[in-house]
Amino acid sequence: MQEKEFLGLDCVEIRMGKIDLTISKSIGPRILSLRMNGSHNIFAELPDQFLEYPGKGNYYLYGGHRLWIAPEIPSLTYIPDSHPVRIEASSGSLDLIQKVDPISGIQKTIKVRSTEFNNVIIVDHHIKNTNDRPFRCAPWAITQLKLGGTAILPQQIFRHENNALQPDRSVVLWPYTDIHDARIDWSNRFLIVHASPIERALKIGIANSRQWLAYYIDDLLFIKYANSYASYEVSDHGATSQCYCNSRFIELETLGHLKNIEPHAHVWHREVWRVVEKPFKEFSSDAMLDFIRHDEMADICRMLLK
Repeated sequence: MQEKEFLGLDCVEIRMGKIDLTISKSIGPRILSLRMNGSHNIFAELPDQFLEYPGKGNYYLYGGHRLWIAPEIPSLTYIPDSHPVRIEASSGSLDLIQKVDPISGIQKTIKVRSTEFNNVIIVDHHIKNTNDRPFRCAPWAITQLKLGGTAILPQQIFRHENNALQPDRSVVLWPYTDIHDARIDWSNRFLIVHASPIERALKIGIANSRQWLAYYIDDLLFIKYANSYASYEVSDHGATSQCYCNSRFIELETLGHLKNIEPHAHVWHREVWRVVEKPFKEFSSDAMLDFIRHDEMADICRMLLK
């Protein structure tokens, strides 16, 4: 682990296998950069982008990976995380611990862990309630990536003939999403979003029984695995995986289950990150389908979610 400055912030850089992460000390918890084998950052870099927090300053996006509170309520979700974090390092892991927020009484922590695989890491998201009353929310893990690539959300990859009278998938749209948006390819097997710099925003969510979503850019396939929480209460009409895109960045988002966090207890949500180098010669739905059909690591990554 070494000190560095990135986007005007004091940071540390850590290598886990082939994956290099840049983590902020100045704000957070935030993971600001992900590089593979020393290549360029695939995360968005947005030091000037912010959302207005009602009545008190701004929430700066910066890009990269953050932990939010769902459902999206600006007075809670956009609470600025502009204070330094405590970083605790141990063998193969790093804990990014936020100070307790005096407004909400919530403390956020992101824990990053290496695995036995050099292109797979575990990212845990903890929300602790320090109040003397229950706090209802869900952990919301959001990764901002640079434009120019392609997001892939799984749908009906393997057709099942049994019980054809029952629905087997769902798609959730936000009010500002135009169903005719040219960036979206609708197909039976995948929903594909081309991350082009178009001013109008879009957002799509799915109830994700396949437990993954991905982004392909510069010969790298970045895959996030997360539980589907099928037997739990979730927000956003059950859309546990989401993709947001505007003219500056694209996001891959996953949600934990919605619950009352009892006083001085916590809830957590795990993502497994995997970066695959040159998974196919050129991206297409058929190439992605062929990759999935021959992918022996997917089940291993799903096992790491437990």
